[in-house]
Amino acid sequence: MTLADNYADDPNNPVVVNNQRYHYHRILDAINTGTFTTKTGQEPVNIVSLGAAVEASISSPNMDLYGSVHNYGHDLTSVITDPDGRYEQAYGVMGDTGTAIRDPIFFRWHKFIDGIFVSHKVTLNPYTNDELRFDDISVDNMSIEAPGNILTTRMEKQKVDISKDMFLQQVDPDKPHTPVYVEVNQVNHKDFSYKFTVTNNTGGNVQAAFRIFMAPKIDQHGKPILLTDQRRLFIEMDKFVEDLTPGKNNIGRSSTLSSVIKPPGKSHDDILALLKKSEAGPDEKSTGDCKCRDQRYCTCGWPLHMLVPRGTPAGMRFDLFVMLTNWEHVDTDDLDQGTSYCGVKDEEYPDKRAMGFPFDRQFDSKEYPPQKAYIDSLVDDFPNMLTIPITIKFHQEAPNA
Repeated sequence: MTLADNYADDPNNPVVVNNQRYHYHRILDAINTGTFTTKTGQEPVNIVSLGAAVEASISSPNMDLYGSVHNYGHDLTSVITDPDGRYEQAYGVMGDTGTAIRDPIFFRWHKFIDGIFVSHKVTLNPYTNDELRFDDISVDNMSIEAPGNILTTRMEKQKVDISKDMFLQQVDPDKPHTPVYVEVNQVNHKDFSYKFTVTNNTGGNVQAAFRIFMAPKIDQHGKPILLTDQRRLFIEMDKFVEDLTPGKNNIGRSSTLSSVIKPPGKSHDDILALLKKSEAGPDEKSTGDCKCRDQRYCTCGWPLHMLVPRGTPAGMRFDLFVMLTNWEHVDTDDLDQGTSYCGVKDEEYPDKRAMGFPFDRQFDSKEYPPQKAYIDSLVDDFPNMLTIPITIKFHQEAPNA
C-alpha cells in the first residue's frame, strides 16, 4: 500500500502527502537555523516551540509553514486503504488516540517523530559535570527483588467484555446484562521491587529524585552497545522522590508504583458504577484504585502489564541504570502515576530536568569518545549513578508459581 492524499475526512480540505514533506523540511530548516518564522517575525527553537510545531497545537509558531506533521501522519495512515472514501470504509485505528497504539506502524511513526526532536537535541551542548553530579550523594548498591536479577515475562490470556459494542447492544435495557467475552493475548511480567542503598554525606536531610532507566546491553551481533548508541535505547522505568537522612539510607520501590504507568483500565460497567457512586469530593475524582487531583490525567500512561520489555526465552541482557539528582527547590508536588509521560494538565512538566534526562542529549565526545565509551564509563565518573546487569526471560506461557 502507498500513502495517498486523504480526501475522506474533508474533500474540500484534504491532507496532502506533499504538504507533509514540505512542512517536515521546514521544521528541519528551523532546527538547523535555530529560529522559527512566525507570521509577525521570528521565534527561537526550543523544546516547547518545537513541540507546538510538530504536534501543531494552537501555539504553533506558524501553521502555514510547519503544518501538523504528527497529527496528519496519523490521519494519512488511518485511511490508507480508502483515502478518497469511495468504499466508505471506517478509519483505521491510527486515526484515534485511544486505539492508535494497536497498529504496528504507530511505533515506526513515533520513531520518525522522535527523530525530529533528536535533530534538535544534537544542536544543544552536552550536559556539564555540574549538571550531572550530586555532590556528597552516592549510590552504593542497587538490586531487584528477583533471583539472579532475572525478570520474567509471559503471555497470558485476558478476557474482554465486548457486549457494549454498538453492534451487540441489547434491545431491551430492562433485561439483565449478558456479557460477551473474547480472549486476547497480552504480555505481562511478574511484579518486582527495586532496592537501593544510598549514602548522604551532606550533613543534612536532602530530597533526591531517583531516575530509573533500562536499555539493551548487547546488539544483534552479540557485542556490547556503545554509550552513543545505547543512550537512545534507554527507556524510563520510574521516577520518584525520597527524603535522604544523613548517612546510609535503604530505599525500596515497587514496580507497580512506576511514574510512567496508568491505573488498570476500567470496563463500561466499572465507569457506570463510579458515576453512580460519585464518592469523590470536589477536589478529587475517583478512578477506582487510584484517586487523583483534577489536574492529573488519571487514565494516561503506559499499561502496567507492558512496563517490562518482553525479553527472550534464552534471556535478554539489559543494563538497569539509576541516577540521583537534587530535588530541592523544585516547584512542583510529588510525581504521580503517568506524569513522567503525560505531564500535568495546564501546568509545566513536573520536573526541572528535561524528559529523558540525562540520555536526551549527546555526552561530551572528549570525555566519552563515541567509538569506545560504554555506560560504565559514565557511571564510574559519578557516584550518584549506578548500573547493574539484569536479564529478562520470556515464557510463552505463564510459569507455575
